[in-house]
Amino acid sequence: MDDVRGLLALVVVALALTEVALGGAQQIPVPPFYALLPANYPYALIRVCSTPEGICAVPHTVLPGQPCQCVRSDGVWVQGVCTH
Repeated sequence: MDDVRGLLALVVVALALTEVALGGAQQIPVPPFYALLPANYPYALIRVCSTPEGICAVPHTVLPGQPCQCVRSDGVWVQGVCTH
């Protein structure tokens, strides 16, 4: 029983140290699909629709080279192309 407690304590300490080493509980924000973002959005997106007015995240089912759309904050949709 002491071996199990010791192992559990080591796991808890290892997880705590990992969190500290990775910068705490910081998380990368995940924007909603199709919401227009500035072209210089600082975080990586898995799939991107690029428009003349900025970029947006799109589902992975939209393939690079396909037409896509982003929606501005005023509700207007802007045409673009999936770049990656």
